[in-house]
Amino acid sequence: MKLRSGRDPGKGGRRGVRDGDPATRRPFVDTGWDGYDPAESADAPSSGPKQVAGTEDRRNYRSSRSGGIGSLLRFAVFTLVLGGIVLGALYAFARPPIVHAIVDWGAENPTGLKLPFVADLVRGELGASLTEPVDATDFREIVFQIKYGDTTAEIGDALVQAGVITDARAFVFESIERDETYSFIAGRHVVSKAMTVDQIIDSLTTSPSSAPIIRITFREGLRIEQMVAQIEATEANPTDPALTLKLDVNLYYQLAMHPTPDLLARYAWLKLPEGASLEGFLFPATYDVPLGSSALQLIEQQLDAFAANAPPALLVLPPDQIYQAVQVASLVEPEATLDTDRPLVAGVFVNRLDRKKWPTGLLNSDPTVHYANDTVWLEANPISSWVDYTFWQPVTGSTPLAKIVFPEKIAPYNTYAHGGLPPTPICSPGLASLEAAVTPDIQDGYYYFLATNDGTGALAFAKTNAEQIANEKKYGYLP
Repeated sequence: MKLRSGRDPGKGGRRGVRDGDPATRRPFVDTGWDGYDPAESADAPSSGPKQVAGTEDRRNYRSSRSGGIGSLLRFAVFTLVLGGIVLGALYAFARPPIVHAIVDWGAENPTGLKLPFVADLVRGELGASLTEPVDATDFREIVFQIKYGDTTAEIGDALVQAGVITDARAFVFESIERDETYSFIAGRHVVSKAMTVDQIIDSLTTSPSSAPIIRITFREGLRIEQMVAQIEATEANPTDPALTLKLDVNLYYQLAMHPTPDLLARYAWLKLPEGASLEGFLFPATYDVPLGSSALQLIEQQLDAFAANAPPALLVLPPDQIYQAVQVASLVEPEATLDTDRPLVAGVFVNRLDRKKWPTGLLNSDPTVHYANDTVWLEANPISSWVDYTFWQPVTGSTPLAKIVFPEKIAPYNTYAHGGLPPTPICSPGLASLEAAVTPDIQDGYYYFLATNDGTGALAFAKTNAEQIANEKKYGYLP
């Protein structure tokens, strides 16, 4: 059989396929053949030799094939250009959400920020939050606490809450860029709104400031309830707004009034009468109290301070004599203003305690009456109200001090009506008063004193009642 080109398959021409084999037909119609007649397709029955188109009417097949490749190339270029336009449009419209998503992903997956193209996108997205402070004019210190175990992301969130940065992602990004994610030091740091993210990282990766403390000063002459009121006021109005003393004032009061055997056992010199409080032994001083201090820790600080500052001659006395000396010192403290007068005041009380010299044993100390009067009020009012109470006020009214009636358990504190020392110390005496109680001036034999009221704080002393009356007239107590 001959092919349409007129070659005989048996004469060295290329091997062909049978005209009528549909499985091996070309799958396209070659429009490069003008003489092609669909009626003569391989599916039509052969009725004899097919007429071959003339040379002048036949297109060059190779030439047509070459033209098709060019078309494909042109189509490919067109497709690429069109795709670029479409992608450009999509990028222009979709870039913000895409970049935002990448930035968020980077915040959740910090290691991804080490990829250059991701880092560049994030840096561009974060913009000024990376380089500009929240307020370049606000240099006020802000105390910022890093806790053990805080992650970089958690620190960033906390900085946002503190108002120090505007975007936690900026902090995370810059920390990764600087390879500082494991360099943050737990503790209390000082930052400000005028600091950039870089400067904040510098601060948080250096040793924090010293442990946060609240400084409390208990002056001489305070009773336990005044110390409680001062602690309550310190909790409500801390000097540093970032600091809050969390000490339990109720527990402090209970421990001070009813010290436990374990607490007392730590101080060999401290032997209290049964049921006695720590009144008189909570040394007046300035204390640096760590924020996390407990009530017990503060009381221990005060007892430690007493042991460290009390006159050495006091602590070597027998326990009952230590307690008696503190009782005397607690009377001296509010009675005397000048330290030079304190040994003489102590001498007056010691002389009056000698029943052979002073049979009534009455000390006639005004502060003991004030103490009793305050105690009545304190027992009737809650701790929260003690902050506004004025302690040590003279008892008003015309009733003589010896005639004032107090509840039975409080009455013995009235040294105008009851002889001897009050049941307990009435305040915390300072060092000068403790020294005066240990070495009272009894040689001059004074049994009386009164304030001169001349603005110096000095006292006038007397040995006899007649001398005392003379002083009362001299200093305006009597006409």
